[in-house]
Amino acid sequence: MNLKRITIIPFIHGKLTRDGKMSEPDIYWIVEKWLERHPEIKKRTQDIRVSRGTMTLPHGGKTDLIRATIIVGEDIEGYDLAQDLDLYEYFLSDDQGDRELSQSG
Repeated sequence: MNLKRITIIPFIHGKLTRDGKMSEPDIYWIVEKWLERHPEIKKRTQDIRVSRGTMTLPHGGKTDLIRATIIVGEDIEGYDLAQDLDLYEYFLSDDQGDRELSQSG
């Protein structure tokens, strides 16, 4: 059975820093901080799914493309991704950002 899921952390990925090093997002830290802001969800951490793939950045470097979703429930109904943007904004996928933030699933 496929349960409906809602995105809680949109697609994020590593970024090349000014000094040429790769800065990768710590998805588990981001999810932990997200849960601190949404304590009503802490009892449903087993419903959170982190998905990852690999992508190639414009400069040719490889990075993980990561997002987190949760099974839809009354406790997450009406969730707006923009309210937690500060947790992951730096790592937000440039080509996915506006589209992800305008959708909730």
